[in-house]
Formats: sequence, C-alpha cells, structure tokens
Amino acid sequence: MIRAILIATALAVLVGFLVRLSPLGERESSEPGVQGQLPADDNVAAGQEPESADGVANSRPSPAPVADRDVTPDGFTRGRPPGAAFARLPPRPSLSTPPVEADAASRSTRQVLLPRPVATDATHLKIGAGTIVLTGIAPLPLDKTCGTGAGAWPCGMRARTALRGYLRSRSVRCAVPEDFGQARETIESACTLRGDDIGEWIVRNGWAEARAGGAYEEAEAEARRKRRGIWR
Repeated sequence: MIRAILIATALAVLVGFLVRLSPLGERESSEPGVQGQLPADDNVAAGQEPESADGVANSRPSPAPVADRDVTPDGFTRGRPPGAAFARLPPRPSLSTPPVEADAASRSTRQVLLPRPVATDATHLKIGAGTIVLTGIAPLPLDKTCGTGAGAWPCGMRARTALRGYLRSRSVRCAVPEDFGQARETIESACTLRGDDIGEWIVRNGWAEARAGGAYEEAEAEARRKRRGIWR
C-alpha cells in the first residue's frame, strides 16, 4: 500500500516537472481565441482598405486585339468579314439579248459577207466571236411560250429552229466593220441572204413581231392574217 502511494507521488512530480519545461509559445497558443488566427493584411495594418476583386480585375491590362490574318487559299474568294455589310451587285444582263457595244457604232462599216451564221434565237446571229442583232424586230426570248393551258407551246424555241432551217449556215451579208467576228462584240444591223432581207423573212413568217414604226409592220400584218408562226 505504501509502495503504491510512493509511485503515484513520483508520477505526479514528474508530470509537473514536464509541464514546467514546455515552451512558452506552446502555452500561449493553447489559450482560447489565439489558435487559428491569421496574420493581418499589410494594407489593413497600414490603415488602407483592402482592394476589392473588381478593382483587381479593372487594374489588369486589356488583352491586345488579335490581328485579322488572311488565310484564304489561292484561287478562293475571301469571305465577308464579321459585321461587314452586304454589297448588292447589279443584275446580270440577259444572255438572249446581249447589249450593243458603244464603240462599235463609231467604227466605219460596210456590207461584209459573213460565213456560217448561227441563230441563237429569232433576232440574234452568232458569227465567229461577234453577235449581230437584227434591226426592226422585237426580241423573242428563247424560253417564250405561246398559247395558254394545254395549248401552250415553246414558240421561242420553234422560232429559232425555223430561222436556223432558213439560214442552213449559208453566208449572210451585213453592214459591219471589216474585222467583225474576230473579237467579242455585239452590233445591230440588217442582214440579207442571197439578196433577201432576213428580218423581213422572220416577221412575214410569223416568228417575231415588228418594231412599232419600223419597216416590217406590213409583213407582220400579213403573218397575223394568215396565222403564221406565233400568230397561229
């Protein structure tokens, strides 16, 4: 019994001795309210308000704009830049009625025999690289249809076929420049085939209308009376 008391007393003395040897900082850190505190910010300690997140974001420099580098391959048209306005192009001229060249009228012309004419419609002859518009005839589009309903028929195509059958690639004589057919150009002229007026033949057979006040009004009247071509 006495031995147990002595052992307990020795242990109590040893524990007290160890507590006295513990560091001062450890005893202070074990006090309530001290453990878990963070060091104060330098700005707060100096009396300055801490900088907000918005302020930090605004203080950062803006990124430099990315350069618009053209990477379009050769042979391709570059696309429209973002936000750019669309450009409206003028309407494409009709292929069946090519415009008359402005400089062709100022060139000197004479009656020239032109080989192998090809009728592209009832009023146009293709000769080499050039095109002749027959004078005094109203244009008849190639896709023109005559009649209505079940009686409709492609009179534009039929008119071209009739003119090609009349020409049969025989040479025609027209008032054009000497070098006509060597370059792409369009000239308005009257033409003849073995002395016969081609324009009059077209109108008289009912494959085109005569222009108002022109030389073929009588031929059109005859075609109407006899119900030829488009007047059937």
